[in-house]
Amino acid sequence: MSIKRLKRLTLGGQSSRREEILMALQALGCTHLIPLSEDNAKANRALAMQQPTEASEALAWLSRIERRRRPVLDKELVEIDELVAEILENKRKIRQQQDLRDQLKERRQLLRPWGEFELPSLDSLAGLRFWFYLVPLKKLQALSEIEQPWQEIARDHKNAYVVVVADHEPEEDLLPVKRSHVGPHSLSKVEEQLEIAEQHLEDLMAEREALTRWIYPLSQSLAASQDRAELLLASSGVQDEGQFFLIQGWVPSDQEQTVIELAEAYGTAVVFEEPTAEDEPPTLLQNSDLTGGGAEAMGFFQTPNYRAWDPGNVVFYSFSLFFAMIMNDALYSAIFGLIILFFRDKMQGTTEGKRLMNLGLFMSGLGIIWGVLAGSYFGVTPSEDSFLSIFHIIDMNNYNAMMKLSVFIGVSHLVCANVMTAYINRPNLKALAPLGWASLMVGGMLLWFSAGESMWATMGSFLGGLIMLGGAGLVCVFSSDRPVNNRKDLALRALDGAKAIYNITGAFGDILSYMRLFALGLSGASLAMTFNSLAGQVVEAQPVTGVLFGGVILLLGHVLNFALCIMSGVVHGMRLNVIEFVNWGLSDEGYPFKAFRKKED
Repeated sequence: MSIKRLKRLTLGGQSSRREEILMALQALGCTHLIPLSEDNAKANRALAMQQPTEASEALAWLSRIERRRRPVLDKELVEIDELVAEILENKRKIRQQQDLRDQLKERRQLLRPWGEFELPSLDSLAGLRFWFYLVPLKKLQALSEIEQPWQEIARDHKNAYVVVVADHEPEEDLLPVKRSHVGPHSLSKVEEQLEIAEQHLEDLMAEREALTRWIYPLSQSLAASQDRAELLLASSGVQDEGQFFLIQGWVPSDQEQTVIELAEAYGTAVVFEEPTAEDEPPTLLQNSDLTGGGAEAMGFFQTPNYRAWDPGNVVFYSFSLFFAMIMNDALYSAIFGLIILFFRDKMQGTTEGKRLMNLGLFMSGLGIIWGVLAGSYFGVTPSEDSFLSIFHIIDMNNYNAMMKLSVFIGVSHLVCANVMTAYINRPNLKALAPLGWASLMVGGMLLWFSAGESMWATMGSFLGGLIMLGGAGLVCVFSSDRPVNNRKDLALRALDGAKAIYNITGAFGDILSYMRLFALGLSGASLAMTFNSLAGQVVEAQPVTGVLFGGVILLLGHVLNFALCIMSGVVHGMRLNVIEFVNWGLSDEGYPFKAFRKKED
């Protein structure tokens, strides 16, 4: 993966053919436009933002349904305005019918304890009415103080169902509870109404499903509207010189010949220029679907500068490794992979989704390998006579070894960032400063690893100190590009170097941040073993019912631990790439390349 080289395009043509040329450039779809004029820009921008919101709402309503009809591809077979009105009317009716159904369900739930009854007419009762109360059993003594006739018609473990007979509504303080509003309809009548509502709702849902055949024409209508809006915005940024106009933009260098052919077809003049030092071109990443998930994940947080390097490939592998170490369980990682496969149809619908799916599957595969090496299967370690014990070579309880492994991974990660920074800035002597930082990190790691009294430890300590000394010299001398013309400049240059070397505390802190890989992996494994132990103790205490409760503890415990491991793996794994790694690998942030492209087919 890399950042594609861009060239500045300047295109000049006849003003009479401006819209035609802009439409052709939009159909070509390879130019990031540079506005040259702000004339009428605000008015045109406000006009372009007036998108057909009703059509967008209608498309969103149809797109949320999974089961769809065979699409109609002929855009001329339907009147869009009438279609939008029909879809929105369907949405209104469905919402209305759902509200009615929910109200009837609540009414049915309220009536069930009272049983089946029909309220008599007022004439047959001489004007008397029935008033319903739900009285808690602990407050039944309040019924003895009622002067009106009443009857308890049902009782459960918590409440008594009481009917008071009176010609008008009793006072609110008659009973220590509020009156229950059961309504005029019987339980059977409410259930009949509910069944009718469900049938009407099914018919409306079927109508909505039938309307999905028009998703393509509707989406194309919206795309055409967006194309017209972007064309209007592009036109507002054109520099008008009377009889001719000028357009500027950034074009990938491999599309230069295509633009030249367009210019020849429309009789325009084109000039291509390399970016100057003052230019800030956009960033166009060239990623493969296989490993492009790293760039997609990084894109949520930062876009690399045009003159920097694309860290997506490194992030793909490093993020997967960090996730595997934090997950630290083969079966957890396998379940994560199965979840990714379950949603693969949805994820493969877009290029970004396909890349993120590949990233997720690689994370799962690497997590399974790490879990097997760590000997963790839902927190259970295989016995020594088991076949799986052959692959158990990582001991998470060996704190000293695991801390050294975490530091080694952290140093390797940051050294990679510094080496790539030096490579990008290689024409400048200032590129030696990141090589100095890489040497300082490697030397410091060797010093720590070589602690001891053996001959090899002594040699390692000497080599580590020598590498650190050389790295510190590079940092001090080449961190500043201040020219030295006199003694004062030399002193200031030395001061710049001293200030730069002070950042060694930040380097030390960044390296120690990778300790979280070991700490989070150990905590996840410990929590899994704790749930296993609790379930085992419950089973031992109650051999019969304990199996049920122990199973519940295992299920809920591992689901919780699985969710925590995924959250920790994603958050902390990405944090190490976005903060620590980017801090040493990318100095300036860029902005993405946005092609002036036609969206309608």
